[in-house]
Amino acid sequence: MFKEIGSIRNEANEVSLQILALFRDSISEICLNEPESVSDYFKPEYSHYIVVHTPLDIRFPEEREEWNMRFCRNVGVSVAELVVTETGRIYIKGLMAVNGSKVYAILPFTTIDAEKAKQAIFPENRMSRVRAQMLPAVLPDIKGETILDIGSGFGSLTMELARNNPDSKVYGIDLHDSLTGQAKMNADVLGVPNVEFRTGSAYALPFEADSADVATCFFMLHHLEDIKFALFEIKRVLKNGGLLIAVEPLAYQHHHGPQLSEDSWKELFEDVGFAVEAESLEGAVVLKAVNRE
Repeated sequence: MFKEIGSIRNEANEVSLQILALFRDSISEICLNEPESVSDYFKPEYSHYIVVHTPLDIRFPEEREEWNMRFCRNVGVSVAELVVTETGRIYIKGLMAVNGSKVYAILPFTTIDAEKAKQAIFPENRMSRVRAQMLPAVLPDIKGETILDIGSGFGSLTMELARNNPDSKVYGIDLHDSLTGQAKMNADVLGVPNVEFRTGSAYALPFEADSADVATCFFMLHHLEDIKFALFEIKRVLKNGGLLIAVEPLAYQHHHGPQLSEDSWKELFEDVGFAVEAESLEGAVVLKAVNRE
């Protein structure tokens, strides 16, 4: 039997952890019952650790049976990366457990094997490959004093935008408090000062009209029931001449949401009043839309 040695603090709940593949880049704090024992568990020669913790009380689809086996049985087992211990607190990335979960064991893991293990837990699928290939080509072109990332999730891309624009104010907006709360924790621990996360709907953005230079939507719009309504709302908060950059999967790459071609996406943006350019790359379409009032 494992003995409880600590607990986990984060902003995750069972709802937000339904999207484990995105949460894996989020940060949790391990609060040891005996804080002075940090050096007993964490060694300078190791960057990754196996953490045994309270399992998730959910069930993933059959195609994610690996997740069920690792996180939803009698215990949860995560391969996690150490972020920092110098502050007297232990912050670790990739811990697949909700806030308040108990920690039963912490074992060191070599960096090389950890990378292999994480790939086994989260095998790269078609859409993750599309994201990985598309986003580096898009992010450097996003510049502006005020940037909104709509559908920011746990904030990984929002923080990348903030790092790329250190003199800008970058806002991440998502519908769920648990996601924006976790994104705030990630940004605080990682020290990204020019980013702010707000809970809000794409249909009613918490910003004044004509207040943003750039808005971004990364693989988000196709999840909405009324894409055109959201585009009108984004147009409202953009300044005249402001830019909306959206990246969306093409019909043959994705099987939920609207099945739209490059021309269909472009027409949708034009119907709202944007002057738009569209380019297909690696199974997705990049839409660069200028707000013309």
